[in-house]
Amino acid sequence: MGPPAAVLASLTTGLWQSNCYLLGAPGTGRCVIVDPGQDAARAVRERLERHDLVPEAIVLTHGHLDHLWDAPALAEALDLPVLLHPGDHHLWEQPGAAFGDDSGALLQQQLGLTWDPPHGRLEGLADAQALTLAGLTLTVRHTPGHTPGSCVLLVHDGGSPPALVAGDLLFAGSVGRTDLPGGSWETQLASLAQVVLPLEDAVPVLPGHGPPTTVGTERAGNPYLRQARQAAGGQGSAGRP
Repeated sequence: MGPPAAVLASLTTGLWQSNCYLLGAPGTGRCVIVDPGQDAARAVRERLERHDLVPEAIVLTHGHLDHLWDAPALAEALDLPVLLHPGDHHLWEQPGAAFGDDSGALLQQQLGLTWDPPHGRLEGLADAQALTLAGLTLTVRHTPGHTPGSCVLLVHDGGSPPALVAGDLLFAGSVGRTDLPGGSWETQLASLAQVVLPLEDAVPVLPGHGPPTTVGTERAGNPYLRQARQAAGGQGSAGRP
């Protein structure tokens, strides 16, 4: 099964091999940039030029550095707003806070990171918000646990079912870590139960790392989804009794 039609390009970049997506309705010439992490800017701009795409916004599933590293540079160069849940706005200002109070100097020393994000470009996301961008409707679901402001996107392109841009909530066979500052395993299990488990099996999953999958595949074989269902008392599964 190929990627959903709304995925105009998929890039894997940086030390952490994070996935960046260009989303848009085919034929519109417009797109949304999702999670441009380390070293994504050049590849994104090359894809924009190759496919003659005009970006409308940058959307961040959460505030970890491997997903937002190149967002400031792209926002300035392309004159774009950056959409991020307020629970992670502090990471836009100080991404080292995701690793501990003294990590800013360490990131600069080890990775050469000099951080000076544009302050006027950041906007918020809210649970159940419907974004109309690039010919698509993107429904935001707040899914805290990996970070306080983690969100996923349900991408509606007129077909059925929607695709799930999962950030670091759900991977093929695994889920995002919760041991960094602001993470909560119990909260993440609740997010999985409330947002992922009710989806149909056929929903494609576009994760923040690793290969694509489907909700049905993960429902059948992902041990953490089983744990989320058990924690929720066996409720919340639409695709399987």
